[in-house]
Amino acid sequence: MKKITFPTLVFLRIDNDSLDDARPFNTLRGAKFRFRSVASELAQYGQKCVATIHYARRRSELQEYPDYILELGPRGGVKQSRA
Repeated sequence: MKKITFPTLVFLRIDNDSLDDARPFNTLRGAKFRFRSVASELAQYGQKCVATIHYARRRSELQEYPDYILELGPRGGVKQSRA
């Protein structure tokens, strides 16, 4: 019998969102694009935010400790650092 494996999803959690509110994406690129759009909009009003990336096959497997931390860089790019 063939074992069914689920693809790994990328969950994006912005600022103080709970893990239950983390938004799933199929790619890291999609998650970074979403973060950049939110962070850029906040930066226009002088606010900053940080996001975390969590890899999991499904929401029930999410761990509190993130895989990556995302920040908006000084020139508008996304800085990704290992957690």
